[in-house]
Amino acid sequence: MKVLAVRHVKIEDLGMMEDIFKEKNWSFEYLDTPEGERLERPVEEYSLVVLLGGYMGAYEEEKYPFLKYEFQLIEETLKKEIPFLGICLGSQMLARVLGANVYRGKNGEEIGWFFVEKVSDDDLFEEFPDRLLVFQWHGDTFDLPDGATRVFTSERYENQGFVYEKAVGLQFHIEVGARTMKRWIEAYRKELEERKINPGVLLETAEKEEKNLKYLLRSLLERIVKS
Repeated sequence: MKVLAVRHVKIEDLGMMEDIFKEKNWSFEYLDTPEGERLERPVEEYSLVVLLGGYMGAYEEEKYPFLKYEFQLIEETLKKEIPFLGICLGSQMLARVLGANVYRGKNGEEIGWFFVEKVSDDDLFEEFPDRLLVFQWHGDTFDLPDGATRVFTSERYENQGFVYEKAVGLQFHIEVGARTMKRWIEAYRKELEERKINPGVLLETAEKEEKNLKYLLRSLLERIVKS
């Protein structure tokens, strides 16, 4: 098994997925598109493509031209029926490739731990509970693409996760465990202070929820590659 991870910010990486891939002896590599990196081999050589989060908007391809390349990569991944997982920005970009609108959320930013509700019995999420506490850091949202199945929703934003054939888009950061949270708190402490968000609570919750989230993430990854 070989995994391609498209990364926009060095510290916003695969997080707990790295641990799972190592446990399962799946090889993985990063493609840092903002640094000008492009695939040197056919995308069909990969068993799974993961598109991670970032501060840019899925509608800012003129400001960030590398997003145009990523849109093409997503389209090719879907066309060749390669399993795909988009997280945060990745989910928004997937939605846009599928023809949906992506835009600033009218209900404000979600930064912190929030509950999402499962509203579909899709097999990929069989292990997931009906209500799940997840970490969020986003200001944008998206419409549900035609032909997609909404899997998760929340009080503030209707579309928190969806499935389209072999592709999954999750607005929340299921990959974030305590290690990643520590790095993000250190890097983004000023932003958290400006928003009056307690970093200690963020880390304490990450430590408490990590085991459960990692179990669910492992289940999802195993099912995605078999889909």
